[in-house]
Amino acid sequence: MNYSILPYRQTLEIADFPHVVTLIQKQMQFIGYTKTNDEIVAVMRNAMKSGSRSIFFVAYEEDETAIGFAYGNVCSGMENGGDYLWLNELYVSPECRNQGLGSELLSFVQTWAKENGCVYFAMVTHPANERAQDLYRSNGFELEKLVWVDKYL
Repeated sequence: MNYSILPYRQTLEIADFPHVVTLIQKQMQFIGYTKTNDEIVAVMRNAMKSGSRSIFFVAYEEDETAIGFAYGNVCSGMENGGDYLWLNELYVSPECRNQGLGSELLSFVQTWAKENGCVYFAMVTHPANERAQDLYRSNGFELEKLVWVDKYL
């Protein structure tokens, strides 16, 4: 499969944006959230606003159809001594899975992060999502047990 990956920051000028919104919607459904297209566009507008440290990577087929994405934020951490990339989402269209695109997205994101001053890369996945865990493990990530703590404000 031939594809390209493009990074986007502080812009909604994303090629094939309507289909990207659909991919995000599918990812949200997969992790248990029901979001309308309007809600996703509003969240994207916030994430890609001026001054944001969010980064959105989109994988495209040769015909410029979006087939996957990764979304993260550049953060600062005391424990790792600098900026790091927190990967919030990684999604590949079901028809494009098991062809190396997930690994290619991870590699591209890691390279981008390193070239942009990040010294660390982190994410979480659900304990039951064994396919994701296999993907991360096969790409050299360490899987740790942790307790996720959060609260809506």
